[in-house]
Amino acid sequence: MFSQAEELFERISQDNEVLRVFKFHSYRVMHFASLLAEEVQCLDEDMRVASLLHDIGKMGLSKDILLKPAKLDPLEFEIIKAHSHIGNNILRKTLNAPRAALFVRDHHERWDGKGYPRGLSGEQISLQGRIISICDAFDTMTIDRRNYDKQTLTFEKAFEELRNCSWGQFDGDLVEAFITVIGKLQLSDPSLWFDKLDKIEEVLSPQAKKS
Repeated sequence: MFSQAEELFERISQDNEVLRVFKFHSYRVMHFASLLAEEVQCLDEDMRVASLLHDIGKMGLSKDILLKPAKLDPLEFEIIKAHSHIGNNILRKTLNAPRAALFVRDHHERWDGKGYPRGLSGEQISLQGRIISICDAFDTMTIDRRNYDKQTLTFEKAFEELRNCSWGQFDGDLVEAFITVIGKLQLSDPSLWFDKLDKIEEVLSPQAKKS
C-alpha cells in the first residue's frame, strides 16, 4: 500500500501547485514520524502512509490562504481546518486505507482537546495522530521554507518549544521520546538536505540513528 500511496502523492504533487510546496515537508515528516513510531513500537505501513499523506487534503485549498504571511481571519482558518477531513476522505476512498485515514484526520487534534476537527483530547486521539502532530510541528518550526513571516528555530529551541507545549498541545511522553530519538541523529545543517529526497532519507532513516 505504501508504494501506491507514494505514487499517488508524487502524481498529485507534480500536478498541484499547493502540494508541490509541501512535498519535501511531507517526506521529512514521514521520516521523523517513522523514527518516533519505531521508538514507541507502532511503526507499520499505515503509519508511513498517513505521515506521508498527512497534508494531502491541502490540495483542494487556495495557496493564497495556505501561504498567507499575515494572520488568518476566522473564515480562512475554518477553510484550513477542512484539510483534515479532505485527507481522511482521500485515504478512505482512493487508497481504501481507513486506519491510515484516521491518523490523518487526527493529526491536528490536541492533548487538551482544543484541536480539530473533532476536539478529541488525551488518549482519545490515535497514538499515530499524536506522533504526526509532533513531527509536523517540529519540521515547521525548524526547516519549513514556505512563505511565512517567521524565523525558523534551531533544533534545540524547537525541542524547548515542544516541551513548553507538552500536555497542552502535545502528548508529553511522546515529546520526550521524540527529543531522545532526534538527539541521537546529530542532525546537520538542514540547508544541506531539506529539499533532496535521497539526502532526507540518508539523514532521517532509522539506520541514521547514532548509538
